Amino acid sequence: MTRLPRALWIALALAAAPASAFGLARFAYAVLLPPMQADLGWSYATAALLNTVNALGYLGGAVFASRLGRRMGVHAAFGWSLLATALALGASALSTLLPVLLVLRLVAGFSGAVTFILGAALTAALAASLRAGTGTAGAAAAAVGASARVPTAALLMGVYVAGGGLGIVVSGLALPWALNSFPDDVGWRVGWGLLGAVGLVAWAVAARAARRVPAPAPRTAGSRAPVRGMVPLLVGYTLFGMGYIAYMTFIVALLRGDGATDQQVAVFWVVLGLAAVAGGFAWAPVVERLQGGRAPALLMVVVALGAGLPLLWAGPVPALASAVLFGGTFLALVGSVTHAAQRVLPAAQVADGIGLLTTVFALGQSVGPVLSGVLADSADGVRAGIALSVAIVVLGAVAFLPQRRVLPEAATTGGAA
Repeated sequence: MTRLPRALWIALALAAAPASAFGLARFAYAVLLPPMQADLGWSYATAALLNTVNALGYLGGAVFASRLGRRMGVHAAFGWSLLATALALGASALSTLLPVLLVLRLVAGFSGAVTFILGAALTAALAASLRAGTGTAGAAAAAVGASARVPTAALLMGVYVAGGGLGIVVSGLALPWALNSFPDDVGWRVGWGLLGAVGLVAWAVAARAARRVPAPAPRTAGSRAPVRGMVPLLVGYTLFGMGYIAYMTFIVALLRGDGATDQQVAVFWVVLGLAAVAGGFAWAPVVERLQGGRAPALLMVVVALGAGLPLLWAGPVPALASAVLFGGTFLALVGSVTHAAQRVLPAAQVADGIGLLTTVFALGQSVGPVLSGVLADSADGVRAGIALSVAIVVLGAVAFLPQRRVLPEAATTGGAA
């Protein structure tokens, strides 16, 4: 096997981590929200509260991910966080009490952040091992000769992040079956149980793949990610976190309000997930070519277009176009920001830098559902909440543009991809 498919297979297996952390633990809630809301009598503000708590857990996980990686070892912390996510998902089927569900959403958010950050650090280490010819994948790369094409860091990171789309596809296929096969007060419970089972599969696949990747470079004593050189990335990513989450939380409710059938909603969700998987591959050459903050800015504009389409036109065609544009871009944007951080930071600071970016992203996610949920309960309904998200995403696109290409210290220490 040549180095290209070996590295991509490892990245694809690692992608089971964001499939769990994103596709299952965060985004699948949008499909389960309507029956839970109907069965439990929740307002939109209460429904949004669960995503806010999930985002707060994600914030805590972002803060502690690097510390857990250093204390437990990256591979062990990565595996345990994946397992915790699966267990929190499955346990959500066992209670109708709001405080219990809030705690489980908090746990899933915390463990999901640890999973994503450490998995991204492992993916960056995989790309570095290919360039250096070290580790399992790197040794295989060296064995086939210098003429073989080494996968770019942007491609590997795009493949890794696109795993979130696979989680959306799985939930889009499994959850409608559960909701249609059981009464409303049972179907959403079965749905959470299915998510927990799929999460266990993701744990088994990704944890095994992680063992084939060398540990990321250790951080030097006293070093921290150079915040000043990342300000545009940090501001833009905060706004992205605020903006995109309203769409992912309330788009199903909007489609149902516009008359979409259960089958149409299921098709929409699966198309969105498939587009997210394809987007990791499709956007990789663009992300590799554009320097600084230009790639995230471009992708933010496409995200805004996708989120705005259902506000302008109702019906299945605009909905599917929205799924393709938004789905094919929003996870690729996560990958583009993560790749930009790799270019900015020295190798030993990549995990901390990704953790810092994930922290501000989680802050944005914590605020976004509250604002959009309050607006969704207003006279204008969920359209107002999604319209606010579009405006915030456009502002974020502008914020990304001033980002510099590569910091001098990153270039001299080999941090650039």
